[in-house]
Formats: sequence, structure tokens, C-alpha cells
Amino acid sequence: MFLDTANITEIEAMLAFGWITGVTTNPTLLAKEKGRSRADISREILSILSEEQRLFIQATGETQTELYEDAQIILSKDARIAIKIPADEIGFRVMTQLKQERPDVEILATAIFSVEQSYLAALAGCDWVAPYVNRMANQGLQPAHVIADTAQLFKQLGVPTKILGASFKNTAQITETLLAGATDVTIPAGLVTVMMQNKLAADSIHAFNLDAKGGRR
Repeated sequence: MFLDTANITEIEAMLAFGWITGVTTNPTLLAKEKGRSRADISREILSILSEEQRLFIQATGETQTELYEDAQIILSKDARIAIKIPADEIGFRVMTQLKQERPDVEILATAIFSVEQSYLAALAGCDWVAPYVNRMANQGLQPAHVIADTAQLFKQLGVPTKILGASFKNTAQITETLLAGATDVTIPAGLVTVMMQNKLAADSIHAFNLDAKGGRR
């Protein structure tokens, strides 16, 4: 499980549980950390991640050259950084270029809304694709079907590309995404907290604690 945030406090709190594979960020999440640069935020996140955990940072640019150059800047900072590239025509060109030059670079194709995008990302050599679950649902699409079809296609093609479900607004979407065949998910810290604070479980635990206190007297 990845944590979808650029907030240091949230990351530190969740790292204590030991189940975080890494952190995913994007320009919108970084913009929420007002007054701080992408470089500063990334450096601080990396300082609290282990050598095995990775940080995904999204490259931006309106042209192929701009996107490629930004990706190179990001990748030059730390070996634990993996690059996120938008899955559009310019992005596919940059994905292919990066993989041809540096096969070891870990690339996540982001802003995935269709099986076709995932197919092209796999052909470009991407390690991950990130289907946007809630955004698909908001457009009347069926994200579970898209993910299931993508997983089946990857299996049929025999490609190593993995599916990282993203863009969640509730815990049901997370479960559906994993059951549909996603390799992993990236979740906002608030939803991880919701997953841990099940109301029915809390009521049962409270009753157990009350009974335990009575039994110790």
C-alpha cells in the first residue's frame, strides 16, 4: 500500500504501522503544502523513507521537451524516486524515450481512464499504471471493469506492468479496486484512518474492555 499525500505529518504517522510501500505525490498534493517547493518537500519525504521505500513524483510540461527535461531533473535527485508521467500522446513519447535511455528507471503512467491507455503504457515499458477510480466513477464509467479488463490484458500479453489504483473517495472503492485485480493501491491518509476505525469493531472492543475490567476485580 502506498500513501497518497505530500504532507510530512501524515506520512510520519502512517510509517509507524510498517505497511507503507512508499509515497505518491502529484502537483495538486504538492500545491497544498503552501510556500514550499517540490524539491524541498521531496527531500523531506525521502529523509523519513527507508532505502526500500520509493517516492513517486510527477513530471510536468506542455511539450515533450519540457516533460522530458522535468523528468530528468526529478530523477537526478535520489535513486528511490520513481517518475510519474501523464498517459497522453506527449507522455507516451517521454515514457518510451526514458525507457530506451535508462531501462532501470521506474515509470508510472498516471491519469489512466481506459484499458487502451494502459495497453499503450505497457507497450512503452511502464512499470505501473494508475487508474483514477473515483474520477472514472464521476464520469459514469465503471472503474472495476476497467481494472479487471486491464489485469486480464496484462496477463494475456505476459507484460510485467502492474496496476496501482488511485483517486479514492471511500473505502468501498479501495476494496473493489483490489478485488478487480489491482496489484496495489495508493490511499490518502484520511481513508487509511477510516479503514482502521471500523464502528462495529470499536463497539465490540469497547465491550471487551469493559468486561475485562469487571473480570479483574
